[in-house]
Amino acid sequence: MAATIKTGTGKATAAASWLGRLHGSATEAKQRAAVDKAERAAATTILHPNEVHGEYDAGRTLTTTLGGVQRAITADDLAAFRHNVRTVQKSFKAGIRARQVLDLSLPTDRERARDEIRMAVPAGATNGKVRFITNAGPNSDVTRHHVLVEFLSYGAAASAGRDSAKKMANWLRKEPLKFDCDCGRHRYWFRYISTIGGFNAGRAENGFPKIRNPSLHGVACKHVLRVMAEIESSGAILGFLTKLLERARASGDAKASVRHAQSDAEALAAKQASRARDVKTSTDRAKEREAIRAKKALADAAKPVKPPKRTAASTRRAESAAATLAKQFGMTPEQVMALLAAQKKE
Repeated sequence: MAATIKTGTGKATAAASWLGRLHGSATEAKQRAAVDKAERAAATTILHPNEVHGEYDAGRTLTTTLGGVQRAITADDLAAFRHNVRTVQKSFKAGIRARQVLDLSLPTDRERARDEIRMAVPAGATNGKVRFITNAGPNSDVTRHHVLVEFLSYGAAASAGRDSAKKMANWLRKEPLKFDCDCGRHRYWFRYISTIGGFNAGRAENGFPKIRNPSLHGVACKHVLRVMAEIESSGAILGFLTKLLERARASGDAKASVRHAQSDAEALAAKQASRARDVKTSTDRAKEREAIRAKKALADAAKPVKPPKRTAASTRRAESAAATLAKQFGMTPEQVMALLAAQKKE
């Protein structure tokens, strides 16, 4: 039975329902991974690496959607696939940062993450691997998804003594990571990309996505994007990582585990549901900063300019200048001062 939060708000109750019970969630994630592995092993229409390389038997009559229409694969398609693979591999080294995941995602996935995914709660962590639970989208046949994130600099953060655990946790969440999600979007669109790009935290995939994503565009589903937005900016996630590092530092081998209490996880889910964090690219952020600067500049320009305060020094300088002008034009200093005052009024 789904847990509920007694806060008097529909969003809080919905968030708890999405979250479900943490007890047994790890087993659920393993079961989904086992089903995924079995289905992959039984698949018969996979385009394997040797075939992408050119050893393809046209008699298999596999199809692709490259170009927008589903049709039989040609030699030109295989050449395009190889080019797309090289492009991805050149773009990444081992691991990817949360900011890069957001920047390289597809607009449609960012929009879905903003509109549909309201929570991303860390259920537990073992060493540098943290398992998050997110709600599923409105058309899903499940209520939640599991996103695994592996922080690649965990060992350095747990062992280094140069800063506090909190500062190292803040550093850690900005460093390279790997991820995996149990949703179909990740499985069929992005797992191959994460595998060849070196940032896959789950089952490796060497079957080219010839139907769903032959151009190899994007990097992450809406569930992963919500998690990355929380990792990058959430104080609660920072606190969770800080606790993990504190325990790791107290151990003798930098190993540690943390489990979120059900009540704490529900409270965090409710908070996230009430203000889902926006999923913004670096370009979005730059535009927002520029808009803020422009607004401030307009506000400053609209403010009335106050005349400078008259000081003894400025008075002496004005009298000296008036005396010089009076001598030059055959006038008295008083006449010069009166003339200047009349010009200011005009």
